Amino acid sequence: MCLLLLLLFCAAFSEAYEVVVLKSSDIAPYNEALEGFKSSCNCNVRELDLSETADHDIVRKILKINPDVVLAIGMDSLNHAERLKDVTVVYTMAPYFQPVSSDRISISGVSMSISPEKYLDTMLAVFPDAKRIGVVYDPKNMDAFIMEASQLAQSKGITLVLKKASSPGSVPSLIDRMKEKIDILWMLPDTTVINSETINYMLLFSFQNKVPLFTFSKKYLEMGAVAALTIDPFDLGAQAGEIAKKLSADGNVKTPVRINARKAVLAVNKKVAKKMGIRIREEIIKRGNNE
Repeated sequence: MCLLLLLLFCAAFSEAYEVVVLKSSDIAPYNEALEGFKSSCNCNVRELDLSETADHDIVRKILKINPDVVLAIGMDSLNHAERLKDVTVVYTMAPYFQPVSSDRISISGVSMSISPEKYLDTMLAVFPDAKRIGVVYDPKNMDAFIMEASQLAQSKGITLVLKKASSPGSVPSLIDRMKEKIDILWMLPDTTVINSETINYMLLFSFQNKVPLFTFSKKYLEMGAVAALTIDPFDLGAQAGEIAKKLSADGNVKTPVRINARKAVLAVNKKVAKKMGIRIREEIIKRGNNE
């Protein structure tokens, strides 16, 4: 009996597919995402340390290992993984992915972007009187997301005041052009728009004009944003694991699986809201968790 169980265990282990993991850095959210991935992927995991591997060696090392799937955690890892040809790539903890080439059907994953509908519904719950939402974005990064958000906003009676940015340097002037034209400033995880200078400018604009800044990270909430809808790294990793398991079982990938985070956590900076004269209903603050 024991021998039979051992044989069954060995057979199951041998059938598990191989995954090489690339992590952009060794930080808690990325580690949580990896644990979530392991919890759902039913796979053998091998980590490749980017900090100890030269850029030109990464692709060579991965091809030598010949994994079934490459998991890219973070944007830097995804940039490296994009160089792989004929290898199934699953990404997580990265912004909304738009491939440079339309033939990159081997890249699937789950972005840090929460669905546009969940964002809009949450903003309306927190700020029920808001009708105009300002967004600065780079079409190269967020075009599909913004198109969906615009259609949803229209159906909800909201106007998105959109400003297209081609570089971080253009962001402050674009924000200034929204003065007295918006009720909320919406910060998205757009790598073109977000850096230390633009974040500070958004916060300054928010305070000076009493326009609440709605963001995607608790870090910016602590800096002075009024509300944030954030992702759960463990669950994001678990979603990526589910995708990897499905792709491994299905074999040839004909269409990529690219989805948004399914779980979102609402956090509110009550002190900043009070200073700006914004009243947020207590039941919204207590709810905190949106599934």
